[in-house]
Amino acid sequence: MKTTFLILILTGMGFSCFSQKIINDKAIIYQQERMVYKQWDKDKFIPEFKWYNPGSYAAYALTWLLQPGYKNGPDIRPLRAGGEQTQRLALAAAMQVSSNYYKKEADTLRNTALAEFYNYSGTVSSTDPLYNLYYKKELAPLDNIEANAFKNVPANVVLYMAESGAYNWYLTEMNSLRERFENAKRVDIDRGQRILLYHRIMLEHRKLAENWKYKLAMSEMMLAYKEKMKNKNEKGSTYFNGTTKSEDEIMNDILKNRKTLKP
Repeated sequence: MKTTFLILILTGMGFSCFSQKIINDKAIIYQQERMVYKQWDKDKFIPEFKWYNPGSYAAYALTWLLQPGYKNGPDIRPLRAGGEQTQRLALAAAMQVSSNYYKKEADTLRNTALAEFYNYSGTVSSTDPLYNLYYKKELAPLDNIEANAFKNVPANVVLYMAESGAYNWYLTEMNSLRERFENAKRVDIDRGQRILLYHRIMLEHRKLAENWKYKLAMSEMMLAYKEKMKNKNEKGSTYFNGTTKSEDEIMNDILKNRKTLKP
């Protein structure tokens, strides 16, 4: 019984769904067209008054006699040439143009500010292309001064340079260059000036490195010369004519007789 009752209810609902009918009312359609975008066509105001159709009298009277000025009045479409919606759309377009202009100006100011920041700020100096491609590599020895001081240098030369104070001089000069290099990377200055600082430090570093290599070579030669003279004295050589030369005299002899080394 319950099943039968349920089937009847569902069947009735199905018939009710198919009982709907699409209403195609031209009066409503024309009114929608008039209020949106189409022309204010005076021939499409329905219901119309027709003498030969008495059934149209009541519909006409209920529609147009209550609004006598609407049918023959001005065009009131919101999207007409001077309509409210047309004006709103034009205003929105004008505001969009103005907004785009201000956005472009803001973007220009932003890009200018970023360009000035990247140009002057020391915070982003490590991202400079020229620094990364050239100066970073050329000044890399300043990052590890001690390790680059005595590459392929004999132990006796290292000991002599340390005892004579030359190594302390080298460390002082190199640390000074390293400090200037670090300051050049941190200080807020124009990019061109920063590059010039890098270049000056690089030239001074090259000169100091060449001077240090020259000192190492001369020290090695002097120590070799002293060792040679010592060996000769031990064998009874009369090269010194009974006298022992000082280090300055030995250095002078080396400078007079050197052929391949250049200062």
